[in-house]
Amino acid sequence: MERPGLWMAGLVIMAVSVSALATTSVISDPIVKSIRHGDCSQAITELKSEVGPSQDNQTAIFVAARMFDEGICVNKASDTATRLYARGAALGDRDARLDYATKLGLGEGETQDYLRAGDLCHQAGLDPQGHLSFYTLGYACTLRGLAGRMLRGSLPKNAFRIPTDPAMVEFSPHTSEMRILSAPKAELAESRTGSKFGVPIVNSREVVEKAWHDALAAVPRPDTSSLSAGTIQLAIDIDMSIEVGRDAPKEDPGQFMKGDVLGVPGAFTPH
Repeated sequence: MERPGLWMAGLVIMAVSVSALATTSVISDPIVKSIRHGDCSQAITELKSEVGPSQDNQTAIFVAARMFDEGICVNKASDTATRLYARGAALGDRDARLDYATKLGLGEGETQDYLRAGDLCHQAGLDPQGHLSFYTLGYACTLRGLAGRMLRGSLPKNAFRIPTDPAMVEFSPHTSEMRILSAPKAELAESRTGSKFGVPIVNSREVVEKAWHDALAAVPRPDTSSLSAGTIQLAIDIDMSIEVGRDAPKEDPGQFMKGDVLGVPGAFTPH
């Protein structure tokens, strides 16, 4: 029997999140369709059409931000991604708010700020009862976002079965203790004859744990005196829907990079 301790006695706050990339609306988006067909040139054409200055297509804006953030069909442009996430957040997109919070927590394209990050994550539905301080929630939310980015960037394509179980972790920001509650089911390796071996492509729990600890070492060190007690359960976004475009030849987005196209009418300020 598991010994009693932090995970049984501590306050547990559920903060489950599911990426928009797994939804039908994103899979059916013309940008994503082009990426999944290996046509980055067409994806950029669709991007310019769907993410213009007069457009408010939240799904397309979020996908465009991910493309620039992770180098999918375009060269990485972190500041451009931050501005697009901010634009999506201002329109009320939940996933854009979560990824914009990660950028704020990391200080990428904005002044580093766990407090603002926590406010955004709360608006996105994490810790709805407000048991954790915004600063604490922002720290945990940033870890969640960076761990997901690391996994999406390092996992082999088709690593997990679809549909798959989410990667769920329980984390104590105050003590840095983490345990994995669930991990996705990995696909099995194929033999040269096309049959399946019994060996998974990846060890799901090991890769999730490594990504979390790598993220823990990489995020800005928090002020421990500002971290509230309690634990939080977080779903890590490892949806690979558009990762097929990561290794494709990069396309030049041209006019899209100019500020008049990326500009947001009024800066988005959390509550």
